[in-house]
This record gives sequence, C-alpha cells and structure tokens, in this order.
Amino acid sequence: MNIEGVVIFEAKSGIPLFTKMKGKTDPMLFTSFITAARHFSSELSLGGLSSFATDEKVVFLAQGKKVVTALITSKSQEFQETLEFASELGQVFESRYEIPERPQPHAYLDFKPVVDEMLRKVRDPFLRRVARFAHQEYGGEVSTKAKLTKRNGSVGTVDIVVSHVKKSECDSDRFDELAVLNLSQNYTFVKAIDDIASRGAVIDFIDSVDSYGVRVIKKDEMRFLPYFPCRAVIVARDYAEDVLEYIERLPKDDQGPYIDGSHVLAGLRRTGSLRDLRCHVELWKWRDNGYPVRVVPPPTNEGSSAHAGEHSAMASSGHL
Repeated sequence: MNIEGVVIFEAKSGIPLFTKMKGKTDPMLFTSFITAARHFSSELSLGGLSSFATDEKVVFLAQGKKVVTALITSKSQEFQETLEFASELGQVFESRYEIPERPQPHAYLDFKPVVDEMLRKVRDPFLRRVARFAHQEYGGEVSTKAKLTKRNGSVGTVDIVVSHVKKSECDSDRFDELAVLNLSQNYTFVKAIDDIASRGAVIDFIDSVDSYGVRVIKKDEMRFLPYFPCRAVIVARDYAEDVLEYIERLPKDDQGPYIDGSHVLAGLRRTGSLRDLRCHVELWKWRDNGYPVRVVPPPTNEGSSAHAGEHSAMASSGHL
C-alpha cells in the first residue's frame, strides 16, 4: 500500500496531534472536514465513518479510545475497479429507464435480476482484470463467462470472448457454415487461470475452441454450424514446464503457433479468408503490478518490446 500521509487527531475536538503529509495541505482543515463527515455519518445512522475517497485518494480511518488515525493512500486497482463497476451499473440503469420528476421505487423492481447478473460477473476479480487486459490488447467488445452452445447440444462457458464483429455482418441473410466461420474469425477466446497453468488445462482449452457453434434448423434438419476463433489466448500466473513443450509441437507461421482449421472446413468450399483457416495460440503471464508478459509467441523485435513497455507504463499509471 502506498501511504502518502498520516494524521493523528483527537477524536472529540478534531485537533491534529501528529501530521506527516505530502504537499501543503492544512492539517486543521483536513481534520475539521473528517470530523464533520464522521458527525454526519453518525447522524444519518450510517455507522462510524471508516474510510472515504476523493477523485484521487482514499482515506482510511482507525478509531482509538481518544484519537483517530487517518492514512491517506492513492487509489488501488481494486478500488478503481469497484468504482468503475458502480459507474457501469448506473449507466445500465439509465439506459433501461426513464426517470420522471416523481419516480416510484416499485417501478424499478425488475432491475434486480440485472444487478444479480452483473454482481455474479464481478465476483471473480482476476477474471475481471484479465477481461480489461483483453480489451486493451485486442480492442473490440468483451464478454465474460460467455455461454455458448457445444456440438453435443450442451452449453459450455468461455471465460472471455472478445468480438470484433460488426452488427451489419450479423444481420446478413446468409446463415450457413461459411458465413458463421467468417464471423467467428473475428472472435478471440480467452482462458483466465488464477494459478499455474498445467499442461492438461492448456490442452483442454485449445482442444475446445472448435467445439462451440450455433444450432439451426435448415431444410427441416437440425444442423450445427461451428465457430472457429482467430485466437485462443491463455492468461495465467505461470505455466508448468511441460506446457511450452506441447506448444512447440504446434504448427507455426509468422504470427506464431496455431491450430489448423482444415478439419472444420471439411466438405465446404474454401474461399477468401477461409482458404487457410487458423486459430493462433497466445500464452501470457500475468503480473499484478504491470502489463502481462507474452510468453508465446515471445517478442521478436524492438517494436514488440516497445509495445510491452508502453503498456507497462500505462499499468503503473493506473490505466490497467
């Protein structure tokens, strides 16, 4: 924790007894503000004020018998993510409802399932951080815990799906194997492993990417139209030694190792971008205090190193 200030003041009067702060903040003004905030918190039956935040800082308060100790810190990644979630929740609410001059709370009871679903998605902080990384690295729209139909008819879950599909593409009247494959080449599937990734976990994920798709009725026959993403990405805290041995056995091109999609195209006419259908494999090593390091394929030129350095700077400045 980056503690930027310490203030100890008398609980009753608010008089600062000890101060160690950066800048030229007046300790008396600071403690007067906190004392007033604690008073209002108590008057509103909110309980004792234990912390609060400004746009840039978080202040933690510890109540003693006679004094209150205040610690001033910069905002942590967890705090920033929570704040962003609150903002996202408010935006979703405003997009669903018109707020009249005299709103009635009962009119918004159906928002509970939306809140429950959004809370479910943010209960895994590692997954949420990896999703933010995926958006920074690949752009597009990001979905977490995406439910997709599997070839056997069951429903599977992909930790993170990054999509670059445009709405106009999805609205096409043409809905056959080639159309679905063309669309799915705009997808990136991501597996988030908050641990050391084993060889088995890596193989299972890579083997699963071609098992998702969509089931449609065509000419009175139920058919499965497969997806085949352009990337299969794993983000883990570290990797077992035999993982890289497995990756080394995959075919490679100038973009790194890939899964050959020729088996998906069996019996189909190969045209355009689907002539050589490939899903490239990327492995990233997570860092709590910096941008993830790309393990496979490793940076091969100065541009890649500069790119990683740029992201590390972004992460240290609070953008990750």
